Amino acid sequence: MGIFLDLKKAFDVCDHEVLFTKLEHLDIIGTSLNWFKSYLSDRQQCVDINGQLSSTKEIDLSVIQGSILGPILFLCYINDFPNASNLLTLMFADDTQGLACGNNLDQLIDTVNQELKKRATWFCANRMAVNVAKAKFIIFPNKGKKVNMNGKQIVFDTNTGTINNPSLITPLERIHSNHPDPDLGHFKLLGVLIDENLSFQSHINYVRTKLSKSIFIINRVKNILPQKSLKDLYFALIHSHLTYCPIIVGC
Repeated sequence: MGIFLDLKKAFDVCDHEVLFTKLEHLDIIGTSLNWFKSYLSDRQQCVDINGQLSSTKEIDLSVIQGSILGPILFLCYINDFPNASNLLTLMFADDTQGLACGNNLDQLIDTVNQELKKRATWFCANRMAVNVAKAKFIIFPNKGKKVNMNGKQIVFDTNTGTINNPSLITPLERIHSNHPDPDLGHFKLLGVLIDENLSFQSHINYVRTKLSKSIFIINRVKNILPQKSLKDLYFALIHSHLTYCPIIVGC
């Protein structure tokens, strides 16, 4: 069986000093590194509300929003995150997922908690935070087997060193088919709805609803728009959904 975790980062910020250290590890040194330091240092920002400007404040965190270099520098910043634990790590923009597999669920939960602790340490060291309220996990059981966690929990522990503050330990919510909230009966991964049995029934229902609305729209305008426009509508509203991730859904 497997446990799939979804961690939502609350703050996607880059500490400049940490970033510069990571750039050095990527062999960006000397003049090149000094250029980046000059580019990011002594930046000021203010807030404009109805034409009234606030006082300026120096930015010592994050990359410049809307800049071409911003996404690249952010990728350099989080590039070593998969090395923080032994979980299989999947990252896309502000989403971070992890996957662990094993034959014994009790041992697997213990392992996942240990690996999550390592990830929490990485986030703390890199001055980033996880929105634990949105962090979830899903268990994929072996076919025909029921999930029994025996009272155990998967938690995100942000305690550091010898500190053991219970308020810094947050149990993560489990996504499963019997959840009272229908939105937590499945997990959405880059537009594909995944349930604990990997039946993809939730995704099928989701796509079917989308297509039904799209067909209704096209049906209403079929006698008004020319054939080319109707074809464009088909590719935009129907074809794009049918061809999205067919390899994943098909298997």
